[in-house]
Amino acid sequence: MVKMETLLALERAEIVAKYEQGHQSGSPADPDPWDDSDLSCYKVTYRWEQPGLSTQGLSIHGLSTHKARQRAQDIRRATKWVKMLRNWSKYQGSRKMRRRVYKGIPPQVRGQAWSLLLDLEKVKVENQGKYQRMKEQARLYSRDIKYIDMDVSRTFQNNIMFQERYGIKQQALFNVLTAYSVYNTEVGYCHGMNQIVAVLLMFLNEENAFWALAQLMDNKRHAMHGFFIPEFPKLQRLQAHHDKILERTLPKLKRHLDKEYMYTEIYTKLWFQHCFIDQTPFSLTLRLWDVYILEGERMLTAMAYTIIKLHRKHLLKLPLQGLYEFLQDKISGPWALEDDAVIKKLQASMAELHRKNWDLPPPAKPEEFPTRTLGVERSSLEPKPCPTIISIKELSGEDGPDLPGPPAKHQQPGPSHSQACLKAEEHQQEQTMAPQLRWRAREPPRLACPFPPLDIPQDRMWPWRWASLPNIPRNYECPLKWPIDIGFEPECWDLCPSARAKVALRATLQA
Repeated sequence: MVKMETLLALERAEIVAKYEQGHQSGSPADPDPWDDSDLSCYKVTYRWEQPGLSTQGLSIHGLSTHKARQRAQDIRRATKWVKMLRNWSKYQGSRKMRRRVYKGIPPQVRGQAWSLLLDLEKVKVENQGKYQRMKEQARLYSRDIKYIDMDVSRTFQNNIMFQERYGIKQQALFNVLTAYSVYNTEVGYCHGMNQIVAVLLMFLNEENAFWALAQLMDNKRHAMHGFFIPEFPKLQRLQAHHDKILERTLPKLKRHLDKEYMYTEIYTKLWFQHCFIDQTPFSLTLRLWDVYILEGERMLTAMAYTIIKLHRKHLLKLPLQGLYEFLQDKISGPWALEDDAVIKKLQASMAELHRKNWDLPPPAKPEEFPTRTLGVERSSLEPKPCPTIISIKELSGEDGPDLPGPPAKHQQPGPSHSQACLKAEEHQQEQTMAPQLRWRAREPPRLACPFPPLDIPQDRMWPWRWASLPNIPRNYECPLKWPIDIGFEPECWDLCPSARAKVALRATLQA
């Protein structure tokens, strides 16, 4: 019998080998546009498009008068930023520096500015060689490699930097995420971290992007660690604070949202957890990230309030279905206001909330911060993966190869062929009867409580809270109504915070 650890090591080795080989690994890859000798369509500064992305073959002479004026302004700002970055100790924390961040960091120097704002050089000096060691350990021990590989292929598919399968940027994204999954074992990997790292990789190299992620997760100003641990304590804290702000500043709109069952938990999850990535126009998202790296979580609270305030008249006219579509999908399209105008509205909202002492949510609880030591290195490298990469499909046959394992002092006799077949049939029946759960990457999958007794119909149960899994398949729509005596602790199985809103939305769509 092949052990599960051996299968995981084999699967891990196959995935790592594909990224090491790059696009030559045999997978279909998109054509590399940089191989074209005519690069005129990629010479436009990406002010209006994503970095590395251009939809038309424009040159500076083809720009309109307004856009040409904005481009000239970008060049002047870049010159000022270069002078400021050369004398960073003088401008660090000054009003001039903050004012220039709000005006927008030029893309030519954005990576260097983010490095200085996050103090990456100091962190790298204190942890010399740590990133390389984390990469090596991730290839041997990370349990999240499969899920990271799946999300890497879905990240910014319209961006030229990440289009090529197993290309340079996909390799860097894979390396950073796998290294962090063993650097911070309490978080490991959670869906959404791939987009954050991809934005960092657009302006930073691989190692700097890793330490930028570590800083965003760990430091007190950003503390994104609480967004990606079970129960999402920081997300719940910001959502509760956002509710209070709406109740005190926009009570009419708040009553309308509650009446339509459009609760905060529905539309603010991706706003806060991903820092508005894919929730606002991308050019605005980069400007918001400039402010977020400078200000921290104050920006998240203020920007959520700004979005609601800017669109309050339109939101008051929408029913539940319209609210859901607008706040989840349409808001990522073009806005009526330009980016500079939105940032000015954001500054006004931050000043308004600061005067009322609402700019920051209540203090974080200790569980929002890492409780385990970060970057722990394993002393031994056992068990090592199989040195010869063998396809997992080869293990399905009866005469499949025996995988090598560590030598045992006392070799126990294995089961007979009939016993092995019987055990395999029982295991297959159990897998067929059990619900098909799609495990999410975080830590070794485990439930917070056992499955309920078999005499209770499954259509009456909605398991919601897990010890290590934030999401589960929702094959049934009827939520639990407590109290129900089902023989285990109720805090393990609970209602979804937005269950009523989802049921109401389904009823509206069916009607």
